[in-house]
Amino acid sequence: MAKGIGSDFFNSFAYSVFKALGEKLGDESWKIVWKTGEILFNEIKDKLEFKKKEPMEIVHSIAKYLKKAGYLRDAKIVVLNDDEFEYWMKEPAIEKGAFKLIEEGYPPPHISTSILFSALRTFTGSELELLGDPERKGKWIVERWKVKKISG
Repeated sequence: MAKGIGSDFFNSFAYSVFKALGEKLGDESWKIVWKTGEILFNEIKDKLEFKKKEPMEIVHSIAKYLKKAGYLRDAKIVVLNDDEFEYWMKEPAIEKGAFKLIEEGYPPPHISTSILFSALRTFTGSELELLGDPERKGKWIVERWKVKKISG
């Protein structure tokens, strides 16, 4: 079996799958986005390395794993205050397809985001709130997040 997969092919594949889901399920396809993250998180959680199960430690660990896995070229976490941070992703494998899906009105794969959601919910009882839309800054995609404790 071939080792590795080209990011162009992976981008096209992810775009195709999530466009098909969007066309068939409409807004219901968001449930698939989040369920995909839950399943993927369960597949990789034993490979994540963190000393403490605190939100920023978990975010850093997942970003490090995704870089090592070849999903993105680099990642940075910029902590803005106690509960907000920016997640900088350099050249994520799904970038072109994700922005194309957004432009077409379909949910993007949100691979790293859905993994983060699941990990934070599992380990800290927290969830993320996206503040604004993802932005392109040169070769980086920047998302701004607020960590919130799940109430109830």
